[in-house]
Amino acid sequence: MKCNKSKPINDHLLRSWIRCRRKAWLEIYGDKQKKLWTAHSTLQLNHQIDCFHNLSQKSYGIGIQACKEGKNIAYGIRLKYPLIKNRIIKANLPILRKTSGESIWGNFSYQPVLARQGKKVTREHRLLLAMKGLLINNSQKYKVKKGLILHKENEVIKVEKIKLTDHMNTELIDSLLSLERDIESKTPPPITSNRKKCTICSWRKDCDAVAIKEGHLSEVSGIGSKRELLLNKIGINNIEDLAKIRPYKLKEKLEKFGTQHSDISKQIILQSQSQKTNKAIKLNPGIALNKLKEAKDVLIYDIESDPDIKHDFLHGFIRVPNHLSNEINHKKIKYSPLLNLEKDTESSLWERIKRKINHHKDIPILHYGETEPISLLKLGLRQGASSNEIDALKKRFIDIHFLIRESWCLPVRNYGLKSIAEFIGFEWEQANTDGARALLWWRQWKKSRKLNNIYSKNLNSIFKYNRDDCIATLMIAKWLIDKA
Repeated sequence: MKCNKSKPINDHLLRSWIRCRRKAWLEIYGDKQKKLWTAHSTLQLNHQIDCFHNLSQKSYGIGIQACKEGKNIAYGIRLKYPLIKNRIIKANLPILRKTSGESIWGNFSYQPVLARQGKKVTREHRLLLAMKGLLINNSQKYKVKKGLILHKENEVIKVEKIKLTDHMNTELIDSLLSLERDIESKTPPPITSNRKKCTICSWRKDCDAVAIKEGHLSEVSGIGSKRELLLNKIGINNIEDLAKIRPYKLKEKLEKFGTQHSDISKQIILQSQSQKTNKAIKLNPGIALNKLKEAKDVLIYDIESDPDIKHDFLHGFIRVPNHLSNEINHKKIKYSPLLNLEKDTESSLWERIKRKINHHKDIPILHYGETEPISLLKLGLRQGASSNEIDALKKRFIDIHFLIRESWCLPVRNYGLKSIAEFIGFEWEQANTDGARALLWWRQWKKSRKLNNIYSKNLNSIFKYNRDDCIATLMIAKWLIDKA
């Protein structure tokens, strides 16, 4: 493959490289038809717009002309400069804020501004801020000392001032040189061993295919980047190596790295064998399934949330009025969504949920993972539920994710709801949907609602997605009963 050495490096490419070296290479040379659209990029852009909108709007302009005129805010500036030898570095600076200093435009200067999601400032944020800082310094002929990072905390925009240090600049230049070497290579960098972050990457299917073909250990559920490194140290380099070794031998070799690694020797060997042969391996569930087997009817419960403001905006329920061993026509099952429009309406929400679960008193509540019971119990405690109410509610929960892990090793990369449901043959009605897409629909619907434009398509899409999550949980529970 011929590499384009004149290809400029920009802030988008640097961001991709910081997240994953292979991702940056694919952004230039990958087959664009294999690239997937993800809701995360749109959520990130919307978040950025919301954050920037909260800065002073009294005096603003567009481009470098706004800087020359001394506007408080300058939007939409694109700069380029050879920060490393023989390579133009470009950056899009969506917003600059006026601050003190002595630039070529007057007794003021401009500082770069970023918007971030997540709980803390990361290496990605620091290096991108450093890049934008160096480029604006070159343009204004004045070294700005601080940049700004904006983020949302419970609907309030917080501003963090970040020192732009020489150490950050050195780290940036080293990173740009490493990025340059990677994109000049004819072959892509190896697949990252930290595959958790791949779930939001637009190139994940491309990398998944390679990882499966090459038998990467990162494909095995229970093996992260650190554990993969330890396995490599003892001579296990792929799924086939892991599937062949005896559990006692692996335990013996891993014990020197700590019991947390040696204790799961049998588990990861069985997992690798399941994935290598593409066959489910039944474990000994003991009494774990008894409560599920005995249930004559069940409630299924699933929530949708906005994590940035800790708001569970939808609580979805379905009821199955007969034993799970019976035939189930999930298309005819009634779905009951309880919408929570604002965080400050929790009191009425709790009353509605209580009516729902008490109307079907004492029957088990099935869910997938820890999120639902944790959120519901916290809601109850905030609304003054008694200890007896909380204890009674706790006893009704059955975690289908836990039961799957206790009962089976399945040929899947992870034990998330989507992976297991797809393994047993269940398909979501709407293609390419996930929690991030549902969150995007929710935020779009909220904006249209505030503009008195009650556009229900997004809301209906959320309901369909949440209903399918409930149905997926149900069908996995039925699969467990049928295979017991």
